[in-house]
This record gives sequence, structure tokens and C-alpha cells, in this order.
Amino acid sequence: MRFFSGLFNATFKTNKYLERGLITGITRVAKESIFTGMNNLNVITTTSNKYMTSFGFTEEEVFAALDNAGYRKQKEKVKRWYDGFTLGVCSDIYNPWSIVSFMNEGGKYDTYWSNTSGNGLVNLLIQQGNPSIKQIMEDLLQGKSFEAKIDEKIVFDQLNGSANAVWSLLLATGYLKVLNLRSLDEDKEGIGEEGDDDTPERFYHGFVLGLVVELAGRFEITSNRESGFGRYDIMLTPTNREKDYAYIIEFKVHKSSKEKDLAQTVANAHSQIDKKLYDAKLIADGFSSEQIRKYGFAFNGKECLIG
Repeated sequence: MRFFSGLFNATFKTNKYLERGLITGITRVAKESIFTGMNNLNVITTTSNKYMTSFGFTEEEVFAALDNAGYRKQKEKVKRWYDGFTLGVCSDIYNPWSIVSFMNEGGKYDTYWSNTSGNGLVNLLIQQGNPSIKQIMEDLLQGKSFEAKIDEKIVFDQLNGSANAVWSLLLATGYLKVLNLRSLDEDKEGIGEEGDDDTPERFYHGFVLGLVVELAGRFEITSNRESGFGRYDIMLTPTNREKDYAYIIEFKVHKSSKEKDLAQTVANAHSQIDKKLYDAKLIADGFSSEQIRKYGFAFNGKECLIG
């Protein structure tokens, strides 16, 4: 670390022969100790408008290149294969390596970009993530979108310390694109992640999900799926309807400012199940209301009430 700190400071800060320098990478570097003293970095991210057309080929550039190379009729297929990046407010950005490789290979379609780097860190974050991360990955593979807090200031050694780190990393590496960006109050972000109120709930959710997985032979176990007007926490659908009930489980962490005791927290969990019609999928699958059991799990530290 000391070597790189000296190298970068000598190269970029005290070098009188250097007018401007460019450092490229994936995770933001402004907080790293190797850049101590370099407080004038201008960081450009995937949501920045500055240089937004400089990190990939625009559609106009790609189509012009296809015309010149004799691939005029391939435009729509090339778009389906290699379009999709969004930088700042500019969409329809193409991967340069894929386009160049496509032309060098005589118009052969292939996943050129997937062979240029390893995804070990992304895979590790997904494998070690909570159940909601795995569910969101399933949704993304089906072409769906989701909402999450993105920290573009995150640095490498912080990637394991945040539930949303995997989304920040996937955005920085270009595997995700922003459809709608809303800015949170940065002061709140700096004093304890106030916007992440459901973190304790996710912990209990993952814990209980790990327990009920033993029932996989008797039940189809699903989590965070859409039903009615929202997403239930856990649903157990019996493989033998004559032998077992179907179960809907909702988790709630006790909020002392709004609820007098755990019993009220359980009642609020039941209210959410009924209000959002989480049993809609089961009813659509032919289950009667008598075959469905609904449970609220209320937590407060080490205390738990199920009802």
C-alpha cells in the first residue's frame, strides 16, 4: 500500500510534467488510503452525465460502422445482442469490445464480453447474500426491475459490509442500468443508514427461511414473490393438499414507538397479509380459505411471538 501511495502521488500530484491523468477502475477510489493527499479527484461513475458517451459506442456510431462494414441488415440483431448500457441520461450505449469483436470475427454473434473477466466477487456476494438478494437475481433474469439503495462511493474493502453492495458493484461493472434515479439525503446516509429500516426484518426472514427449508419435501417453499397487492415473506404450498395446509408467513420487527407490545406487532403482520391479499395466489391455485393458515412472526431482539 505504501508503494502504491507513493507511486500515485508522485505520478498524479507532484509531477510538474503532467497536465491531466486518468485512472480507470470499477469501485470508487477516493476514500482509499493509497490516494491520501489526492483530494482533487474528479470521479465519473455510471450515473454521471459527464463523458457519458465516451465509455461506449453510441447507437449512431455502431450503425455507421455496420453500414461501412457491410452489415446494414444486421442492425436490429446487433442491437438485441450488444445494446443495453445506460450511462448518465444516455441510453443505447454499446459495449465497444463486443462490437469490435463481432466485426473482427466476420459478423459472428457471441458473448465476447463474458470471456474478458472473472465474476468471482459478484458470485461470492450473491451466494453469501440474504434470501431477498437471490430472489431479486431471479427477477432480473426474467427481465424485471427492482428498487435498491446504491452507494457509488463504496470502496473495495466495504463490499462485504452492506446488504446492497452487490447492486452497487453490478451497476459499476455495467451489468445493471438505472431506469429511475432518486437521490437520498446524504446526511442521513453518513450517520447510520437511516433509510435501511428493513435490515433487521431481513435477518429474521433469512433465519426462519433456513429453518423451513427442511420441509422442502412436503412443501414448495417460495419467498418474496408477488401475490395480491404485494410480496409475501414466505409461502409454503403443500405437495399433498389433503394432508397439509398452505401457510403464509409475514415477519415484523417490533416498533416501540408505534406498537405497545409484540401482540400488536403480530396483529399488524396479519393485517398486512389480509390487506394486501397475499393469499390471492393460493386461492387462484384452488385452495379454499380453510386450507390456508396465516402466521405473523413478531421479533424484538431475542424475543419472538408467533400468532
